[in-house]
Parts: sequence; C-alpha cells; structure tokens
Amino acid sequence: MTFIVAIQLNDSIVIAADNKHIIINEIGESRIDTEKTQKIHLWNKGIIVGTGESYVIKRSVELFKKANPSRLDKLPQCLEISRQLREFEIGTDCYQVENTKLLCSSYSESGVQLYTVQRFSPSRPYALTAINSMSITVWLFHPNIETISVDLQNLYSDLKDYSTFSNQIDWINYYIRHLAPIYQKQSQQDPLMSQSFDYFFQAKDEYITGHISNMPNTIPEIKEISSDYGSI
Repeated sequence: MTFIVAIQLNDSIVIAADNKHIIINEIGESRIDTEKTQKIHLWNKGIIVGTGESYVIKRSVELFKKANPSRLDKLPQCLEISRQLREFEIGTDCYQVENTKLLCSSYSESGVQLYTVQRFSPSRPYALTAINSMSITVWLFHPNIETISVDLQNLYSDLKDYSTFSNQIDWINYYIRHLAPIYQKQSQQDPLMSQSFDYFFQAKDEYITGHISNMPNTIPEIKEISSDYGSI
C-alpha cells in the first residue's frame, strides 16, 4: 500500500511517498516485502507515482515512456491498457488493480503542475486533472487519519512558495519537518505503510529527490544537497 502527500504550490511542488511494498497473491493473502521500495518514477518532465497495484503502476510508466513521453495526455490511456493487461492475468476481482490511480508532475515555461489520473467509477474513463495551487492531496489506504489531522491542517496553513526561501536547503527542511511527524504517526495506525519516505521537490525544470529514514525521536534535517539533484 502507498501513503502519498502531494503539495501544489504556486511556483513548485513537493511529493512524499512511503517505502513499504505489500504483495498480495491470487487467493488474497498478503506479505510485506522487506526491501525498501522506490515508488517515485522519473520521466523527462517530472515524476509519476501511484496508489494501488504496483504491477499496474510500473507497467503504466513503462508504456508511457515507450509510447510518447512528451504527451502527458497519453498517460490515462497507458493506465487503462496496463489495468486491462493485469486483469487478463489475474482476473477482474482485485480491488487494488481496479482502484489504481496515478499522480504526476510536468513542467513548462509557466512553471510546474501536478495532475491526477483516475476514474471515479469502473464505467468511466481515466481523466487527467490538474491540481489547484496552494493545496494538499493525500492518498492513503487506512481510512483513519485522526492522529494526523492537526498536522495536515498545520501543513496547509503553513504552505509557502519556493520563492519565499533564501535557498534550497531551507525549502526542503521546512517541508520535511512538517512531513516527518505525519509519516511517523500514520505508520503507527497503518501497518501497511512505512514511517520512512522518499521526497521529490520540483521547481520548473529543476528537481531534488532523496530519502528520509524518519527514525523515532529524531528531527530529520538535510545538511547539503546530494547528487540526487539535476535538470529534467
């Protein structure tokens, strides 16, 4: 399962995704993969991340990159094809497969934009929808968010554009300090997600990505920008 927090700012975006991978077999039994899973996928204008069945997500990304990666409007079709292929392999009664959805980013001269790719009923097609500025999108499996509701409200009230910070490190640490307790608290409620998370910060054609182990009783802090920085 996946826990995603996505923030659309006026001039940039922030994404966090947990690292736990749950494998469900043909008879519905689940087991936890002990290896840390990278759920954020890069493409040439941003990232793609999703919730639902990992095979469907990865195949959607692969199809998109092979087809026409400059055409973001092709991503809903790639998700549709990937889901149909997976249903052909394992049947049509898997909740994870049926409800797989994607979140992606793309930059242009006007800035960077987050989009969702999802459908709201099995009879409707997948739609590519832009996320409003200065908003937070949270995708999760466990329905109880009581322990993090105040943290999410504080995060929303404290949203700041990248341009308000004096440097990249201050920008990253500002949001990581908000995100770390959210992942710690929710992972105690939901055993299917991890307290650790990967992050992705993007402003136009520049991005910074990395990993936060998020150990208890610690305050994560980035001291310097690592090699996971570049131009898309």
